[in-house]
Amino acid sequence: MRWAAIAFLFFAACTKPTNYHTENAQQVKVEDLPVDFKIPASIWDLVEKTGDEKSTAEASNAGIFYSSVKVFFTEKNQNILNKPAYEVELPRGGGNIDLANYLTGQQGTFYVGFDLPEEFQTGTNFKAIYVSDARKRKLDERIFGAGCNQYFEITPKFLLMMKTEGIKANTTRQRHVTVLAGHYIFSVMKDNRIYITQVTLTDSRYKNLLCEAQ
Repeated sequence: MRWAAIAFLFFAACTKPTNYHTENAQQVKVEDLPVDFKIPASIWDLVEKTGDEKSTAEASNAGIFYSSVKVFFTEKNQNILNKPAYEVELPRGGGNIDLANYLTGQQGTFYVGFDLPEEFQTGTNFKAIYVSDARKRKLDERIFGAGCNQYFEITPKFLLMMKTEGIKANTTRQRHVTVLAGHYIFSVMKDNRIYITQVTLTDSRYKNLLCEAQ
């Protein structure tokens, strides 16, 4: 399943889209070091691959530096989040976010957005990779989720979504868990360095929907 197919599962809404950037978002700064997430070797190969043998060889010899990242949650329907909007600042290397700390449990739609630091705006060979941590399941005759041990390069779709409303997710029957849960890995090349960061999204209330529950 490609990311485009996954994105198609994001719950549709008939009202005007909302940009994930909103004023007066509740700011949350996470200073704890991220829980260790080992990036699989196959994903490192994808990060270093440029389409040019010389450039790929240079990337494989580049130094690795960790970047910070901001994650935004903005509700489309009222009372979906504990606050109308959040701006969560993660330290260098990224970190984990438990959606249980931000969602009220009400049914409705919210948006997720990612803001990456300056080096990602001016570097080259940007990559966005999604590693699923949610089980596939069937809802209303449709299959939701990518399944365990699956990863996808989502760069074009990611860039498009971040230019508009972000990722749209819906909490009805916990669809948000199946669509969002996983690791989002971002990398870019600049000055013979590979900058990398990652965000892990989960929801501790619904461990039965996550891969580690198997």
